[in-house]
Amino acid sequence: MRLTVCGEQFELLPERALFWPSRRLLVVADCHLGKAETFQQQGFWLPSQSRQQDLSRLSALATRVGAEEVLFLGDLVHALSGVTEAVVAEFAQWLREFDGSVRIVLGNHDAGLAKRWPEEWRRAALCERVDIERFRFQHHLGGGQGEAGLFYWVGHVHPMIRLERGPDRLRLPAFVIGSFRGLLPAFSSMSGGYDVSPPAEERVFVIGEGQVYEV
Repeated sequence: MRLTVCGEQFELLPERALFWPSRRLLVVADCHLGKAETFQQQGFWLPSQSRQQDLSRLSALATRVGAEEVLFLGDLVHALSGVTEAVVAEFAQWLREFDGSVRIVLGNHDAGLAKRWPEEWRRAALCERVDIERFRFQHHLGGGQGEAGLFYWVGHVHPMIRLERGPDRLRLPAFVIGSFRGLLPAFSSMSGGYDVSPPAEERVFVIGEGQVYEV
């Protein structure tokens, strides 16, 4: 799904990612690597394979769109306790295999790791936000509308839309695009989401069966 924002074309991808073709920039939010390991330490069984699948999906997506840079829009990891040796090794391998540049915006879940960043991940640049032209990429906007004149691409919320018609119910991940901000769905296949009710002036794009649809 292509749309124009502030005079620039972007693609909303069914893999739950954003692509800026003119910049060859691929943006993903809320990967939450190590979430399964965090829960396992608390006595809950969750499959670690989901992390490997997400990184493989990201590699395939970056190749398909021809990305020259990947920007992680916060919450790369779920918690410091879940960043095991296996998590470090698998993301380090992903960094070695992707030959473009990598930037990681720090999110609230990354706070514990920020000062203990693995040496194997040093190729990735850490930042609080990224500004490109009129666009600001950061983890979340907070309670305000941000700085005037800027359009914000943010994650954090994991937006989901509930669709209902008669007895039928669907709950789907979504992009929500307004006049000054765009919310990205969580890239992680392990993370759930939060039902949102956007105001009428915001556009909503849901993801289902490998497609992006405006509703």
